[in-house]
Amino acid sequence: MPGKEIQERILARTAGTGTGGADVAPYRYRGVPKPDPATARAQQALAMLAQLRTTIALRSSRVRALTAELGDCVAQAVCDGVKVAAVAKAAGLPAASIRSAALARGELYPSGQTRNRHLDLIAGLAAELAAAEGTRSAAEEQRTQVLALARKSRLLDDYQLAGASGLKSDEIRKVTRGVGLRVA
Repeated sequence: MPGKEIQERILARTAGTGTGGADVAPYRYRGVPKPDPATARAQQALAMLAQLRTTIALRSSRVRALTAELGDCVAQAVCDGVKVAAVAKAAGLPAASIRSAALARGELYPSGQTRNRHLDLIAGLAAELAAAEGTRSAAEEQRTQVLALARKSRLLDDYQLAGASGLKSDEIRKVTRGVGLRVA
């Protein structure tokens, strides 16, 4: 049979070629595929947004705590007889907000501290509050820049950016509108 002879010759030739024979191991690709640069940039943007989200949350918490403490100190100073104009000047706030802070915390007892001690404490808290608000606004500006860059390069869609930044997708569109056009 001629077909059987041809088949035996083909099997004899392919027996030692490395395609499953016992003496030669088969070829195996051991290289690592190159990472996609767009995916790496997207992961970097997501990581930066997550870090900025945490930073902004911590700074906002500090601002709230300082605002409450400043309100308490202002109310105590007014209760102790310090003039509203002097407290407003030390706090850097309008006199109307000083009056409302004093009225909001109604049942206070005189502490016996001096006028200068109250004003120094209020001025220190106001300066610390301004510094905390400054760092929070700087972090928010950095978040806006990252969001604008990610939207401009189309690395991530608005919903992925919203999940990473803690903002709604509508807010992201509003915040980043025209950011790339601004000159810093």
